[in-house]
Amino acid sequence: MSNQIALAENYSSFKGEIEYEIKDTRGRVLYRYNEPNLIKIFAKEQLAHRIVHDKVWDPSGSAGSGEWVDSGIDPNNEMAAKYILLGASFDEDGLPLSDADERFYKVDPATGVSVPRRPDVGASDEGDLINPIPISEPLRPLKKIESIYFEPSYQPPDSPLLQSNVRAMNNVVVMETTIRQEEYNGFGTTNSDFFTITEIALAGGAVLDSDIGACECEPKRLFLQGVDAAKDEQIIATANGTPTVTIDPSVSTSDVNRIVEGDQIFLVGRADTDESYDTIGQVNPYYLVTTKAVGGRDVTLDRTPVDSDGNPIEGSIGIYRTTLRLFSHRILAIPFKKSEDFVITIRWRINFN
Repeated sequence: MSNQIALAENYSSFKGEIEYEIKDTRGRVLYRYNEPNLIKIFAKEQLAHRIVHDKVWDPSGSAGSGEWVDSGIDPNNEMAAKYILLGASFDEDGLPLSDADERFYKVDPATGVSVPRRPDVGASDEGDLINPIPISEPLRPLKKIESIYFEPSYQPPDSPLLQSNVRAMNNVVVMETTIRQEEYNGFGTTNSDFFTITEIALAGGAVLDSDIGACECEPKRLFLQGVDAAKDEQIIATANGTPTVTIDPSVSTSDVNRIVEGDQIFLVGRADTDESYDTIGQVNPYYLVTTKAVGGRDVTLDRTPVDSDGNPIEGSIGIYRTTLRLFSHRILAIPFKKSEDFVITIRWRINFN
């Protein structure tokens, strides 16, 4: 029994919830649906640390009238949750597949209805959304979190941490965004072209404004940083069949120091032109940087880069730093189809109990 209680308490500490609310053009709620979801523990840790402000109030500052001063705490803006990524059920021609899409759903033999597939290591080759909607501002935008607020949860009386007459605590954070009428209506303009949204992810990453342009690319591409951070140009490096890759001497010192210990890099085949993202047959082209000295050109990864056959990758390569972090990912039990008649609000709740 004690093990069951411990398991239940552990589960609750990871608990999150997705809610989507469909409204008509007059703002009337037509449908509201909630699905529970787990939140990665590192995401909760990051969110908890990010709540801390990077300034503190100094009452003696500004000649005694008080002022905000640096707290000395780095809130790490890149790791703050700020995006809600969306995936939809469509094929390579842009034709919608709805819940018949076998990447997302399978037929339950007992009931004969489609049920969501459980994401696992094979859900996506690169640990990303299964079928992300391409970015094409403004009709297919990168959805930013537009509102953050807290809701109370209620504790049982006589908890050792609370007085018996205290029940409510503001320990549920809600992150919200709205898909407007003109957004995510599909690759075409007719009802048959409208997206059926099937997956939602909560993500952090570098701060991106609304000047993305019509890149027609997957969201993860926007978070890759090469030379000068904002460019697509690769950082040139050499792989030698070991976990250590070496940044080329031609790369400037500022770009060498762009990659630091703890970063995640995206390793691709070497190309002399921009816009090259050839993963050279790797099962997963993302690697964690475990060791990297400031100013040093040797980058030690969490594993040796290999192709899908297990052969070590050697020779000239290109690497990018990636800032995208998926905190949580959910295939919807009930997908929803977007059209110009609906406004859809998505809320992600995280319980800090």
